[in-house]
Amino acid sequence: MKKQCKDQSSIIHTVFDCVLSYIDDDDIDTRNSFSLVSRKWCELEGLTRKNVTVHMFYSPTPSRLHQRFPLLESLTLKGYPLRSPEIASIDITPWIQDISASNSFKCLKEVCICGTSVHDSDLELLSRTRGKDLKVLKICKCQGFSTDGLLHVATYCKYLRILCLKDNSITRNDAKWLRTLASCFTCMESLDIGNTCSEWDVEDLILLAKNCSKSLESLKIHGCDLIDLVDVFSYAVNLQDFAGGGYKKIDEYAGFKFPPKLRRMGIYRIRKSMFPVLLPLADQLRELNLRRARLDRDDECYLIQRCPNLEVLYTDNTGHGNEKLEVIGQFCKKLCKLKITGFGSVSSKGLVAIAQGCLNLEYLHIRVRVVSNEAMECIGSHLKNLRNFRMTFGYAAHDQTALPLDDGIRAMLVGCSKLKWLGIYNRELTDVGLDYIGKYGRNLRYLSLGYIGESDAGLVQLSKGCPNLRKLEIQICPFSKQTLSTLMFNVTSLRYIWVHNGRGNTYAAMIRPTFDL
Repeated sequence: MKKQCKDQSSIIHTVFDCVLSYIDDDDIDTRNSFSLVSRKWCELEGLTRKNVTVHMFYSPTPSRLHQRFPLLESLTLKGYPLRSPEIASIDITPWIQDISASNSFKCLKEVCICGTSVHDSDLELLSRTRGKDLKVLKICKCQGFSTDGLLHVATYCKYLRILCLKDNSITRNDAKWLRTLASCFTCMESLDIGNTCSEWDVEDLILLAKNCSKSLESLKIHGCDLIDLVDVFSYAVNLQDFAGGGYKKIDEYAGFKFPPKLRRMGIYRIRKSMFPVLLPLADQLRELNLRRARLDRDDECYLIQRCPNLEVLYTDNTGHGNEKLEVIGQFCKKLCKLKITGFGSVSSKGLVAIAQGCLNLEYLHIRVRVVSNEAMECIGSHLKNLRNFRMTFGYAAHDQTALPLDDGIRAMLVGCSKLKWLGIYNRELTDVGLDYIGKYGRNLRYLSLGYIGESDAGLVQLSKGCPNLRKLEIQICPFSKQTLSTLMFNVTSLRYIWVHNGRGNTYAAMIRPTFDL
């Protein structure tokens, strides 16, 4: 009998050894459940995991990382949940030292660092030890490093295909790093140096486009006029994604052409006089970023009307927001992602137009002035594919005559059954609405709440539901520490919680230690 049980156990281990490699790394729940069955299964799960995200705020040391995941190919190190001056308090050096150790992470090809302080010495160590293997390096929303650190990256990471330096504060000592990168690289696919504090020379960009003419597909920059990029575009014939640049006078653009395969675009300071250059591409555009376009309402609507194949659209919420949303709902039937930033005049009328017109929406982030329960019900009735929804209210939302949005939230959650990410920032959501989120947010994995609720009772009711919730973010809500502690124990799926009380105090905790994805 013992021999038979041992043989069966061996067969089970063999079967799962074969099957686990086919389980997607995105299926974190299945993998975590698998790893808890036995020591053997935990080892198998660790050996087959390719991608791991570490929340450094909750995991201060890398003590077991390379032992747990020896064949890791992609590692993301995240700092604070939100941009904060406290990011300097997170020390990334121990993690870089662990990555750089000769006996760890021999399969590592991708490193992403976000929301922390990075030093030039960290970049030098990472580049010298892992440079020949790295294919992807992303450093976003970080501070503390300079162009000297980037020079190490350009010198040693010669096989990088993707380099992203978005939203960093970079000290400029010299501009040699981009010249070095442009001279040595021949297979760069994506370069993002937008929104940084580092300057660069357009001649270096031309050299990069020339050397990587066959591979370069994405380029995002800042601080450059489009007319200076004529030679860049002439070499980057396979460019599909471009963001940055502006323009001076239209008479300087005679004969100017964008790369023929361009599908995704974001250009600063567009004016109507530039439309003759843009409109030939309008029908083929799949993504358009107009947040810094500075177009007036009529001109922006005119441009959007001529982009019927858009799947992703970013725009500002300025005056006459409802009219803009009506145009989007009428002409952009293929839209899957819509993000509208800034304060403006969007109300229920605009939300209804989007819900009824863009039935394929999966991602909707919007700031509104005021909204009704009927508009929320319309979202639930029409946007059946919605997975990510964030709604922030402007100052006018604090209207004493406004009705609670509790019924609207319930209808939206019932109708949008695929919703996994929900962010609501609205004083008109009461404890009843929090109860509805708990009851009907069955598939929610990330929940962000701001200015919500009346008392602890609402959070207690919410904690009785949301069976799949992993991350909870709370800003300026009337909940006590005791009730928050109760929630941590009641929601057994919860891994991370972040609380900001509005008085300069921030609390964060890893509820049940795990390596997230």
